[in-house]
Amino acid sequence: MVYRNTIQVVVPASESSRSDGERVSALLSTNMMLQAAGFGIENSSYGSHLRIFKSSAFVPLATSEGSVASGDTVLWLSKDFNGTQCRGLSADGEGGLWQVSCDLDMQNIKLTSRLILPSQYGAEQATPITIIAKRVTCYPFSTDISGRLKLVLVFHNSVARQIESSTCLLNFVS
Repeated sequence: MVYRNTIQVVVPASESSRSDGERVSALLSTNMMLQAAGFGIENSSYGSHLRIFKSSAFVPLATSEGSVASGDTVLWLSKDFNGTQCRGLSADGEGGLWQVSCDLDMQNIKLTSRLILPSQYGAEQATPITIIAKRVTCYPFSTDISGRLKLVLVFHNSVARQIESSTCLLNFVS
C-alpha cells in the first residue's frame, strides 16, 4: 500500500519536472531562432518584416514606446545564403509550440516541427502559449535607443506558474 501511494505521488511529479525542463530547453532554442528575425533585411520593421497574428488576423503594433501586440503566431523575414526566407512560431491551443514556414507575403503558413509538446494535462487544463511583441528599450544591448522590439513567449508550467522568455530583436529598427 505504501509503495503504491508513493508511486502515485512520485511518478506524476517526475513527469511534471521532465516536461517543464523540456519546455524551458525549447524556449532557449526559440530564442536562438528569433535572433535571425530581420537579419539581412534593410530597415526591417514590424508589419513589413515581422508580424503577430491572433487567430489568423494580423495584430497591429503602434510605434510608440510601450506599445504591445499579442497573439498566437509570429512570422518574420530574414535573409540567408538561400535568399529571403519566411519563418515563424505558432502556439497551438494545447500549450504546444510549432516552428512554421510561410511564403514571402507571410501567408500560407505550414507547420514544420513541434518545438514544445502540448501540455500533459489535456486540452481543458492547458494554457496556450502567448506571443507578445513590445516596443521597449532592450537592456543591456541598446540602452540609448528606445522603441526596439522585444518578443516575449509566455507559458505556464506544470503547477500553473507563469514563465516568460524574452528576446530583443536587434535587427529591427522600428
